[in-house]
Amino acid sequence: MPLYYENRVPKLENENLEIQKDLERVMDFYELSTDEEEKLEQEFSTFYHLITREDRLNKVAEDIVTHFTARGYDGKAMVVSIDKKTAIRMYTKVKAEMQRHLAKMNIAVTKAKDEHEKEMLREQVQKYENIDMAVVVSQSQNEIADMEEFEIDMRPLRARILNEDLETKFKDADSNLRIVFVCAMWMTGFDVPNLSTLYLDKPLKNHTLMQTIARANRVYPNKTNGLIVDYIGVFRNLQKALAVYASTNAGDDEIIKDKNELVEILFATVAKARQFLKTLELDIKELLEAKNVEKIRLVDVFTNKILQDEKTKQQYLELAGDAHKYYKAVLPEPKAEDYYHEVTAYKVIASRIREVIDEDTDVSQVKKDLENLLDRSIRAGEYVIKDTPKLKDLSKIDFEALRKFFDDSDTQNIEAEALSAELEEKIKEMVRKNKLRKHFLDRLNKLLHEYNTGSHDLDAFFDQLVELAKELSEEDRRAVSENLTEEELAVFDILRKENLNPSEVDQVKKVAKELLARLKQEKLVLDWKRKEETRADVKITIRDMLYDELPEPTYTDPDCEDRTQKVYFHVYDNYVDEKVNVYA
Repeated sequence: MPLYYENRVPKLENENLEIQKDLERVMDFYELSTDEEEKLEQEFSTFYHLITREDRLNKVAEDIVTHFTARGYDGKAMVVSIDKKTAIRMYTKVKAEMQRHLAKMNIAVTKAKDEHEKEMLREQVQKYENIDMAVVVSQSQNEIADMEEFEIDMRPLRARILNEDLETKFKDADSNLRIVFVCAMWMTGFDVPNLSTLYLDKPLKNHTLMQTIARANRVYPNKTNGLIVDYIGVFRNLQKALAVYASTNAGDDEIIKDKNELVEILFATVAKARQFLKTLELDIKELLEAKNVEKIRLVDVFTNKILQDEKTKQQYLELAGDAHKYYKAVLPEPKAEDYYHEVTAYKVIASRIREVIDEDTDVSQVKKDLENLLDRSIRAGEYVIKDTPKLKDLSKIDFEALRKFFDDSDTQNIEAEALSAELEEKIKEMVRKNKLRKHFLDRLNKLLHEYNTGSHDLDAFFDQLVELAKELSEEDRRAVSENLTEEELAVFDILRKENLNPSEVDQVKKVAKELLARLKQEKLVLDWKRKEETRADVKITIRDMLYDELPEPTYTDPDCEDRTQKVYFHVYDNYVDEKVNVYA
């Protein structure tokens, strides 16, 4: 996964102008084994005391909290300090700074101008109130006495390291342990895919540097990149940073890059999304500058235009997703702040599209995104996202009213897309219970293909969707009309042949009912699929009943054998046991 670095070296009063030269000498001399900590302090006392000064560590701790709480991607973080006592000091300072940050946020909650702002701040407070941090450092002789010289009580920290499985907790993405403080442990050979930010305050070079920063480049869902925040100046010179990787024959994706390159990717992606909308005769600036009520209307106008065909829809969703992904990846970044409302607008439109095509979309999140886009002056309940009629129960749909709704709508692409998405979901549910209904899904896919390739206009497409919905409504009622349950109908459809007379139809229904009842009562025992003998028993039961009960001579031996195989695979696919099945 790509790695980027950000230089956040703190500016200090009376900073030694030779510090960079000292840093180079330290890195050349010192490969940072814990046994050499005292040597570092002795050989480079000026450099060591400068970077461990109280005022400097306070600034770094404050910046870590500022950066950590403003990130877009909420991955785990590792703080790497120069030695054990500095790691512990940094842990103490960051914990204290986090409490100060929370106190400021709680004050901000009381001063919030509206409920939406309050709710956003409360969520942030709750998120960081429960955060856990830990020091992970190796044990050494006399460490308790050594640390007491610096007014550090090592006992509770060591007790936690020994008594808790901090490694497992930190690797668990859902654990509250979000930040660890180290100086040597866990810097190499320790994989935490969810770790996205490494705060580096220790002079490192070459292989050790490469191994340490690689902690942040592991692949994880929704993670765009890893970020190295440099507080000591290791990456002050970009060419030297690249040389570290070039010497290891690393691939392009492994070469660490300046975070400004990621910012440029964001700018280019936003510009691409803006231009894409212009090709559809849509101007995002118009939406951003509109008043609240008009903004809501324009969200549907944009959505409707984008839903003109599948290719346009997918291109937009990809661009909007990239814009949001890169915006989150660069945070916190002052240069990106000007793009907040534009990226939010792209996200709102994408959310609206997903709401149309997927009824499981979290509508509360759509509304939250919309609130972020609207002016803060809007009051709760002042806006409503228009709903499209839902096809929960096909038997209750008034198809004439549905057609009139479409004719009267000024967002007909949305209505057609919503109807096709709901029909697809309904058909998949019906096919799950009876695979012989797959022709309905094939037909819908054919309609979508013909519409997307321009074979049908929107009016004709909607009419065909309505016609398909009517047929699905009839199919939905067929089990009742045949005096069967849904699961009995599925078996009946497998057994049925063409041109059966009424008496034969009744006999096949009887076989379907009795076969299913016998299997469920006697044969579909717990874990029946695991054992060869229980599987064979199920198959023999099916074969015997079909050969004995299906009407002759209409059903020949090959017919019975064919139906035996099909019914067996139907039962195998859909029944875990008597009570656990797709019909339960």
